[in-house]
Amino acid sequence: MNPVTTTLADIQNRLLDIFTPDTILVGHSLNSDLEALKLTHPFIVDTSIIYPHPRGPPLKSSLKWLAQKYLGREIQKDHGSLGHDSIEDSRACLDLVKKKCEKGPEWGSVATSSETIFKRLSRTPKKGSRDVAAFGGPGKVGAIIDHGAPEKNFGQMASFSIGCKTDDEVVDGIKRAVTGDPDGAEIPGGGVDFTWARLRDLEFARRWSNNHRYDLIQMDNLTTQPNDEPTEPSPSELVAKVAATINCIKQVHDSLPPCTLLIVYSGTGDPRDLARLQQMQRTFKQEYKTKKWDQLSVKWTDTEEQALKRACKKAREGLGFVTIT
Repeated sequence: MNPVTTTLADIQNRLLDIFTPDTILVGHSLNSDLEALKLTHPFIVDTSIIYPHPRGPPLKSSLKWLAQKYLGREIQKDHGSLGHDSIEDSRACLDLVKKKCEKGPEWGSVATSSETIFKRLSRTPKKGSRDVAAFGGPGKVGAIIDHGAPEKNFGQMASFSIGCKTDDEVVDGIKRAVTGDPDGAEIPGGGVDFTWARLRDLEFARRWSNNHRYDLIQMDNLTTQPNDEPTEPSPSELVAKVAATINCIKQVHDSLPPCTLLIVYSGTGDPRDLARLQQMQRTFKQEYKTKKWDQLSVKWTDTEEQALKRACKKAREGLGFVTIT
């Protein structure tokens, strides 16, 4: 930067000569650029907003990912080690906006690429009705019962969301959703048509959850080998947690009305190696953009890539049971 004499004021004046009050700025995550330039503008089309992240805000999809998914185009190759090509990025943004204009405002959103089971239920007529409009009301209803605030995540489309702090509260929430409130204050008598719930006390005890994800990652000593620090509960504690989880499942089963389908599944296997390797990969990609190979704190080679694939396979392993009461 030593030979550079251009100042921020010079850049601002140059841009203001180009812009008019009616100019429409098109770009990706333009808030970052405008903050750096210390400028504001009323008319902006931001591809990070019109193509929302599948998991919702504040997350944003990268321009590289959007171009690959919706344009079938590879940009910012080599992890961006040579810097971004501003012309390439600009063309990608313009083409993404053109696609949105051609396909409609909902194209490229979560609503068109996937549909939650709760939304699908709302379009399904209740028993005895030929279609949703026929009986002048909503379709079938569902409830989600989970630790924390499920209405902010997967339960956004559910008719009823019940937040819990323990597995015992989850069991109580399931019973309430299935049978309804005695006075029908919130959940009508007879309960909902579909209930999704999650027991997590065993997951927390084994430190398999995201809550403990970064406890297992030593940022100053990233390695492809598993962390040697003890992360499992003692055998007696594990037995107690497993027994408590089984008891919760039994309580749910015993509380269900006849002819109810009950599906119990484990969700995932052990995700800890996957989380550690993913963090290692992120660190490598960040450093690779600005450092030489011998200056990197971690190396990412085929050995690490294969270890990541094995960890991903391990994390996807699970089991499930199906029964009808």
